[in-house]
Amino acid sequence: MNRTTTIDSTVTDPLAQMLEVLGRTGDAMVAMDGSMEIIAWNDAATELLGYKPEEVLGRPCADVLCWRDRCGDSVCGPSCPASELGDPDEIIGPREVLGRSSKDKTLWLSASTIVPPIEMRDQCRIVHLIREIALPPELERLIVQRLEGWSVGTEVHDDRLDVLTPREREVLQLLTEGLDGAAISEKLFVSQATVRNHIQHILNKLGVHSRAEAVAFALRRD
Repeated sequence: MNRTTTIDSTVTDPLAQMLEVLGRTGDAMVAMDGSMEIIAWNDAATELLGYKPEEVLGRPCADVLCWRDRCGDSVCGPSCPASELGDPDEIIGPREVLGRSSKDKTLWLSASTIVPPIEMRDQCRIVHLIREIALPPELERLIVQRLEGWSVGTEVHDDRLDVLTPREREVLQLLTEGLDGAAISEKLFVSQATVRNHIQHILNKLGVHSRAEAVAFALRRD
């Protein structure tokens, strides 16, 4: 398949040539300038995320990608952590994030980040190569089993949760109800940073690696 990449008219060579090459890798490719506005978008990005190039070029990437981490907190914005991690001409990643398509479909994504060479940084801050991934089959099966017969509002009961503080149990209960970090922060009248800390403590104490695993653990019936 002959994939094309749409590049903002302000982008010049050799950056434009590099983006053309990256756009043919088969992964969704999105490039941002110094203001974290989108300057390049390939066909694979349209197929994965649903947006056409003319709908996204010039827009802040945070408005389009809307990525969240495993705790449900936003990782998109002007202070994108990926853009601060690497040195020029470095590839970072991949990192798993939760995103949404233009049709509001939830997507589990793996995103690698390319930091362009120093001579291109005035035009391009970072490039993301993105692909959709699935939850590990064993975790997906576990979640399905644990959620069978469960509905929102079911109270969490498990003696193995005694290692959690009352507040951590409250946060975990809200996670099982589908709330993200921002919603939990608002409901409990605490900062999002505090919620992130609670979630990280929950993951550490339960010996799990993601919010999905924590929810599955909480809903176990055996």
